[in-house]
Amino acid sequence: MRIVIALMLLFPAAAMADGPGSYYFIAVQNGSYNFKGGEKQLEESYKALQGMVKLADAQNARLTLLFSAQYAVYIASDPVRLAELEGWKKTGHEIGAYHQGPDTRAWDGYSDLPEEDLARVNKKAGKSDPAQTHKEYFEALGRLEPAIKSGCMQDGKDKKFLAAAPFYEVCARPEDKGVNNFVAVTGGERPGKKLSVFHPADKAGVLAARVAFASLSSGVYGASFKSSPSEFGAFYAWLSFLKGKDPQGLRSRTVSSAVEGKLLPEKEVKAAAKPVKTAKKVKVEKEVLQPEPDPPPVDLPRLRPVPSFYGKVGKLMFGPRAGGKNLEQRTRCGDGLCDAFERAQAGRCPRDCGN
Repeated sequence: MRIVIALMLLFPAAAMADGPGSYYFIAVQNGSYNFKGGEKQLEESYKALQGMVKLADAQNARLTLLFSAQYAVYIASDPVRLAELEGWKKTGHEIGAYHQGPDTRAWDGYSDLPEEDLARVNKKAGKSDPAQTHKEYFEALGRLEPAIKSGCMQDGKDKKFLAAAPFYEVCARPEDKGVNNFVAVTGGERPGKKLSVFHPADKAGVLAARVAFASLSSGVYGASFKSSPSEFGAFYAWLSFLKGKDPQGLRSRTVSSAVEGKLLPEKEVKAAAKPVKTAKKVKVEKEVLQPEPDPPPVDLPRLRPVPSFYGKVGKLMFGPRAGGKNLEQRTRCGDGLCDAFERAQAGRCPRDCGN
């Protein structure tokens, strides 16, 4: 018992790490800057990246640094920058991949799409110039890290390029909140393991991330930033918050260590269903309806007349006849009616008026 107490006194931070609480990882995206005037912005981005790594090292927080091919060449082409990156790796930071496909606003110039398809995605007439493929892309990244496990590949058109993507994916999507209660395992055309990550790029974003993280009692929380001066303040605020929750950085993880450390259960998820294309409307010509032939006449059986018990039935008259003509001329015995004329002459028509 004394030994246990002594160990807790010697390593109080380690004892705190054994208690309940959520882990976290931080990804930093380093873009391509392959546009006119991008060289200057790339230099500014690298200065921001240096400051981010320095802040993280001060509190033992591990970063997952995602690089574009252009950024990797920028670092690898200078011995000082390359040596600095090797030092980052030794302190526990992870090197990963960052790709923006031709369907994004900041395409990095790499794609496996045929020239015709590439032109269509870029909305250009004819053929586009041939792009460098995923092989050249990963050759550039290999100058920083030959065995890349994690990355963010933002490409919604190039299936071949995505098939070569790192197995662990951390792309910030609008619906993601950064809260991970399990590792999403996908199969099909792009197998891999995905973690949710939130992008708290401004004051409101950092506040939302703080609320979400503070509500967790377990799991892994993921945040993502860009290595730009505009997001350095948000990164600093987020690290300051984490330092209050985890002063020694004992719950900090990289993306690959969070997955491989079995901090979360794995759950197989199905890929999003492709939208069902509605069938094309087929123009149907209106059929000219021909008039149907008249039905054949029905031969109704003729009924034989049945003699009346009262003799022949004449017309029924209601009220006096018009014109005041002699009723005698219009009446006759045996018509089945006992009219006023017959009643006036008793016994004249016994069959109609009785005896």
